[in-house]
Amino acid sequence: MSTKILKSKGICLLLMLAIIFSCITPVQPASAASNKIKIYNFIKLLVPAIGLEVDTTAKGPYLKAALAAGIVKEGDFKDYKADLTRVDAAVLLNRADEYLNGDKVDAELLEIILTKRISDIKKIPAGKREAVAKVYAKGLIVGKSNGMYIQNRAFNGYDYLTTADAKKVVALLKNPKGRAKLSPDGQLIRTTNLPKNAKSYPYILEAFPNSFYEMKFMYQRRSYSWDPVEGKDFASPVYIRNKIEKESEDSESKYQYTVDWIKKVENNLKYRLNVDYRAINNTWVNNLRSTYFVYDDASNDQKTTNDIKEYLIFVKKNKVIIKSSVITVEPSTLYFDQSYKVRVYVKFKISFSGKKQKQDDLFFSRKHVNFQGLTRDKWFEGVYDIEIATANGYSNGSDYAIFGDALDDYYYKGE
Repeated sequence: MSTKILKSKGICLLLMLAIIFSCITPVQPASAASNKIKIYNFIKLLVPAIGLEVDTTAKGPYLKAALAAGIVKEGDFKDYKADLTRVDAAVLLNRADEYLNGDKVDAELLEIILTKRISDIKKIPAGKREAVAKVYAKGLIVGKSNGMYIQNRAFNGYDYLTTADAKKVVALLKNPKGRAKLSPDGQLIRTTNLPKNAKSYPYILEAFPNSFYEMKFMYQRRSYSWDPVEGKDFASPVYIRNKIEKESEDSESKYQYTVDWIKKVENNLKYRLNVDYRAINNTWVNNLRSTYFVYDDASNDQKTTNDIKEYLIFVKKNKVIIKSSVITVEPSTLYFDQSYKVRVYVKFKISFSGKKQKQDDLFFSRKHVNFQGLTRDKWFEGVYDIEIATANGYSNGSDYAIFGDALDDYYYKGE
């Protein structure tokens, strides 16, 4: 057989193989689409999980049982063969949980979750938001992290629920211990890989690294000539939290104002770390001034106001712009060391005219600032303890405000 004939046959064979393989659909790995659970299949999981009786002789027996119990309502879905979204899963789960356990979500916690803890809540239809917040509060579906130091999470309501996740959440209906743990203000609690001093805190949050917690309290840096007594000489965050809970019904307790204290710290940092020479005005001055303690003394009060006004002049002259991307004040870190202090995380960047400026001039502070490694026009982050106090010996707690506003990296990055 000649070489020419062999080559011709070889070409024909290759063409035939190409045609054959082109007609064969290649085997694909299991895709996300194949893992999505259908609405009816989710209902089929829910019904036996909550102990509903099913008439297997009926058409669509699981749907019929769910409709009869109010787990599914007429008009909920147009097509039960469609893939189930996380929003609709939340609605069905919440009804199933309330069927088993009743409606026991604390109204105050529910409001906090609706307003603060679900970052994309406004993307969810208004009529379904409460159900979403309730399954979040119950630790059934808590969404996904928005990053470290961020106190809310994304629910991603229009993502589809997978079959594996559906089985997990349905199993939690009768297993409260397996659900996610939330703090009293609706943040996800972490129970593994805890900081060395975890016992000093009422709980450890998922969104905060161990370094945030392990930074020493000011009373741990203090030298004592006696054995300090907790509750008298100092108080850890867990001690303060226990006092807050114990005195929650006491109308004369100063701890009824702790939410206001935290808000003043948030506002103080919001104004100090968001400055624009093109927009700063007397409204900014007044807003910042309102976060500091108000003395019953005109000269002291006026000094604080005058200092802020002098800073405004400096900002305009030197074209200062400070922009924050994250300001996080964590209430569970509130502790006592001669005064109350709360731990904060900030991330910001600054720009200004001229070659060099002093940090104490660039940032407003009644105390001082010390940012190690701060570079113009680059993001900077730090963790600090802000002081909340009063000069009124008879205070009921309502006048507590910013007393010490130092932002000092000696305690954070200096160790």
